[in-house]
Amino acid sequence: MAGTADDPFGAYTEEAESFSELPHGDLGEYLRPFDAGLLMAAGRMLAVSAYRDTAHYADRPFDRGEKDAAATVLNLLPETCDGQGHAFRRDVARAFWDLADDLAAGRAPLPRCQAETWALTVMLDAAPRMCAADDEELTALGVPVPSGTNESSYRAPYFEEEAWDFVIEDAKYTIPEAQSPAPAEETGDGVEEAGAVTEPEGGWDAPAYWFSPYGIARPRDAGRGHPDWADAPEQIVAPSGLPSTDRAVHLLGLGDDFDPWQAADSEVLHPRLRTMADTLTPLAARLLTVAAEMVAERGWQDLLAHGDRVFARPDDAEDAWELEESFLFQLPPLCDGQSAAWRLAMVRAVENLADDLRSGRAPLPTCTAEELAFHLILAEAEAVLDFLDDSDGYAQTVGLPTGGHFTVRHRTFDQWRGAFLQDEDVLMHYDQALAGIAADPDHPVSQQAGTGDLRPRAWFAPFGNVRPRTPRPLTDQDRARLADADPGIFFASTPALAEAPLPSAEADTATVLPDGLRDEFEHFTGLAQRRFFDEPCAIAMAASLDRLLTRLFDTDTVVPFDIWPLNPRASAVKTGLLLVDPDFCLQGYTRTWRLSADRTDREARQWAVALLEDCAKYILANHGHTALDRLRGGPPSPPLDQQLYNEVLPARLRELARDLTPAGMLGYCTRQLGMSGAQLAEEAILPEPLVAAWLDGAPVTPSQLMRCAPALQLSEDVLLEALDGKRDTAYWPLPDPPPDQQGRPE
Repeated sequence: MAGTADDPFGAYTEEAESFSELPHGDLGEYLRPFDAGLLMAAGRMLAVSAYRDTAHYADRPFDRGEKDAAATVLNLLPETCDGQGHAFRRDVARAFWDLADDLAAGRAPLPRCQAETWALTVMLDAAPRMCAADDEELTALGVPVPSGTNESSYRAPYFEEEAWDFVIEDAKYTIPEAQSPAPAEETGDGVEEAGAVTEPEGGWDAPAYWFSPYGIARPRDAGRGHPDWADAPEQIVAPSGLPSTDRAVHLLGLGDDFDPWQAADSEVLHPRLRTMADTLTPLAARLLTVAAEMVAERGWQDLLAHGDRVFARPDDAEDAWELEESFLFQLPPLCDGQSAAWRLAMVRAVENLADDLRSGRAPLPTCTAEELAFHLILAEAEAVLDFLDDSDGYAQTVGLPTGGHFTVRHRTFDQWRGAFLQDEDVLMHYDQALAGIAADPDHPVSQQAGTGDLRPRAWFAPFGNVRPRTPRPLTDQDRARLADADPGIFFASTPALAEAPLPSAEADTATVLPDGLRDEFEHFTGLAQRRFFDEPCAIAMAASLDRLLTRLFDTDTVVPFDIWPLNPRASAVKTGLLLVDPDFCLQGYTRTWRLSADRTDREARQWAVALLEDCAKYILANHGHTALDRLRGGPPSPPLDQQLYNEVLPARLRELARDLTPAGMLGYCTRQLGMSGAQLAEEAILPEPLVAAWLDGAPVTPSQLMRCAPALQLSEDVLLEALDGKRDTAYWPLPDPPPDQQGRPE
């Protein structure tokens, strides 16, 4: 950039002194040299792109739905400008160039008209993206690139607060058209006031007033014309030192609606982090990618070498030098006894972040495992940088530029920790004084600090303020590695497990439930687990019970309302009858059943089966003998099929009585994640037929089931509670009863 002018705010007129809160003083108070350079570079490239768009569209109305229209500066303009012509668009392009010239000359980028105010807002939004340019490009653009490698001497670009002080919202009211030509009038207090001017329908910032000069700044020279390079009739060629228009479009992100921070909610990150480039440059992302690939490869090596075996950690630190590059050694000691499935998930946590980096996304950890993986990646990246600084040959080996290319803005490790990590609580495991606290979520310090569950068993449960990962299937290379592993160290490959008979689902294979019966039973038992038994829940359960009994018998000769039509305890509601009375009770064969809720999943299933069995006996006992049948007259109803009574109904009830809490949890989670049973088996390193049997309701061994927790992004405790018949509604939600459309029973 050129030398600084004596007065960078010299474009202000005396009239500006009456305008409150105008920027003044030293330009460096608002824009540091590097930030000003990025803003200038953004203005230059926006100008080049805008002139290109103008040459292409000429006087044609701008169609936002046209192919490639999103990758234009015209698409950034307000829609009210879509019909403007060639001259208007060229002047808008020049607004970028003029503001960039101000910055190049050391002047403050003071907008002189509404077009320049709009242009400056676009430049401020685009400037952080300029960090995606490499140092050579920025230098060619005239940007003073920070030198050195000391992170403490560098602060990332910041285009909020002070930088936006140049955008004066009320400046539009100082244009000539907004000034009254009427003479001033004297008020009762002796103060002279000019007559008011009615603001036009579209406001003073409508396109018709975009180039009316502000009264608070000296207007630009009307005869200055346009840059020579912008006068080409058809093809705009960027001037020397500027990147091509295609490169400009790429750096500015025109038309790119991809959000590199898409995994995070707005409250997770600092609001200024709208682009990733000003936080993590492409060169820095390449560094972290290489580091992540190195960490992941060592993880695979340790996984294949140790499998399910406990990792033997040396007691003496002096004996640990041979393990310095071991993946398992770099994990906290608390992880030494984890299973092969857990270790595979930990390696894949590193690979998830590497995939983010390769795809241009922000490497945002979504769980504790990925937070620790990010720490391992950063530590490896620092080691890689040390080698790059010491050896040019190493750069070629790892496919990175030499260390001299990694100036300070590509080494902002502390900034990356602050931007991508929500906290560093997981590092407590490495502190001997804090490790006991980190391993106990019920510890008073853990409770007070709000650290959550930092035990490895819960590391893969997603944070509540980020989007969970979409599971990535194992690659063919991953499968080949696992298939070639030593069977003696892998739980799923041991002969004892591979040859053992599969657990039986204890289901009668001859029993086929009627259509809809299983789904209705699951709906009913889900309602029976709701915390509050309010009226919508009670009515939904009563309606579901009628459907359950109808589907259980699965015959036109049995309609529950025909069995309980004149029950003196029955109740009417606005849209029909319910089988229950006003207290939501139903007369069964041996007892009166009252609908209720607040049960565990296992309790709800047992209670529902007992209710259905007793109601079925009531139906069998009263079929053809109800008061309504006698009033109708005619021949009595034919008796029910004895096979239905003796064989079919008991078999159906036995099938419904199976304990399916673990199967239901596994089934729901796999469906939500889009995983197949085969994919779950692969990632849990278990035989596929075993997982298929679990999903069908076969008994589950706790030690085997816990292997599924990382792949399902759950805490092991959630699955263990499912074995106890408890349903974690955060991962397997209960059905919601519909709003009460029937009315309160009378």
